[in-house]
Amino acid sequence: MQILAIINNKGGVGKTTSAVNLAAAFAEKGKKTLLVDLDPAASASLHLGMDRTQDEQPTICDYLLNGAQNLKNYIYPTAFQGLDCVPSEPALSEFYEEMVQEAEIDYFIKPDDFPDKYDFVFLDCPPNLGNLAYNALAISDFVLIPVQTQFLALTGLELTLKTVQKVQRHLNPDLQILGYFGTQFDRRTRAAKEVVQLLNKRFGKEVFRTVIGVNTKLVEAYNAQKPILSYASSARGAKEYRALADEILKRLKKKSKV
Repeated sequence: MQILAIINNKGGVGKTTSAVNLAAAFAEKGKKTLLVDLDPAASASLHLGMDRTQDEQPTICDYLLNGAQNLKNYIYPTAFQGLDCVPSEPALSEFYEEMVQEAEIDYFIKPDDFPDKYDFVFLDCPPNLGNLAYNALAISDFVLIPVQTQFLALTGLELTLKTVQKVQRHLNPDLQILGYFGTQFDRRTRAAKEVVQLLNKRFGKEVFRTVIGVNTKLVEAYNAQKPILSYASSARGAKEYRALADEILKRLKKKSKV
């Protein structure tokens, strides 16, 4: 099992869209995949049709509050074959911060909590780099960083990198940044192309070749509560996430041989 955290301190960069669709792309390739929604906004959960306000389905928040429970009781199959999810809810942020202040344990979520039947676990991290994000990075093997292809996004990237480096120094020395990928890429603008060039200049081979473009089908898929791979399988967005998943898998294979 390999655990991948998808993180960026800036909201609206396509982090959750990427978490859901990459997880679906891995499942489509026959990998047993689990998506854990650690964002109190619960956008990944909603994307997959899981809404605590509409049902009484227990969430990751209930798991943390109940303590020492079996996480498998909070894992649910999605409509996308091979992809399971631990859903979130808005109350997660408040309860987690309170528990961190009161408890004496290091982490509330540990690698051993995940059933070993999964090949990959994706963690959709909250944009604010608080304790939930630190917990996610502390138990992850790799980090994936989506970068919105706008100049302002590059300045916000520094805080994300500092957070990852802090976790590497103090909590998880084995944590590696697997790579960066551009999101919301508008092929019509020169600015978007320049941002991609700057990313490649700074991070070199760590930047994935695949860039996720602006695509209305991605928004429609969210509204339909489906990954784009099932909502519009032949759409450009679906093809790009499949291509990105291929790149990620190839890089993971190379890392395992080192």
